[in-house]
Amino acid sequence: MRLLRQSLLLLRSELRQELRDLELVVTSTFFTLVVLGMFYLSFAALEKKHTLPAVPGLLWLTVAFVGSITLTRAFDREREADTLRALLAAPVERLAIYVAKAGSTLLVLLVCCALLVPGLAAMFPAGQAFWDMPLETAALVVLGCLGYVAIGTLFAAGLAGGGGKNMLLAVILYPVTTPVLMFALVTTRALLDKNPNLPSLLGQMAALDVILLGVGALLFEPVLVGAAPARTAQAARQHRRDLARAAGREEPR
Repeated sequence: MRLLRQSLLLLRSELRQELRDLELVVTSTFFTLVVLGMFYLSFAALEKKHTLPAVPGLLWLTVAFVGSITLTRAFDREREADTLRALLAAPVERLAIYVAKAGSTLLVLLVCCALLVPGLAAMFPAGQAFWDMPLETAALVVLGCLGYVAIGTLFAAGLAGGGGKNMLLAVILYPVTTPVLMFALVTTRALLDKNPNLPSLLGQMAALDVILLGVGALLFEPVLVGAAPARTAQAARQHRRDLARAAGREEPR
């Protein structure tokens, strides 16, 4: 219950800061619209049978690009204001930080997908299945974006301590998220083909997301503390020992 309350408070703070300047939402939305226009100019003249294999790639390629833009900014506020030390020393669970960062990134991705998916369905006849199967489409988009964010937030935390590592994160993200994106591509093609195995593929995507979220939750604290400056990491370890004493148990040094 405490973890849920802290996660919601941190997520609310992230969203409030984003709504205050709208920098990330506007950038991601504008990028999505530009990419849609480029795709339309490039593929609109093709017949349906030729665009059918392309639509899944167009969808998830855009998600990957928008996700990299969003994740490179995930810890920018803490880095620019030098508040990472205060965040780690605050009396909150590290898992709550992971949930808040992943949740805010996921919401930005879903906002972009709310423009991207209808745009692809309207521009290309092959995307008609998105209209015909709205629940399956929504499940596909949420599961695909969730898997991408689960692993991407972990690597964003690992590079949160340095000011010049945004480019490195963008390079690292694509290889580590390739399995999620490939799985999403296969499932999207099954949806467009109205394959009867679609529910099974969605279930497998959900299982993969659970695994990735579990890995992210387990590794987030050591990765974030390890990426922080030495004084910050020392303060975080002291904070954990203080929490252990308050709970009536001494954590080994």
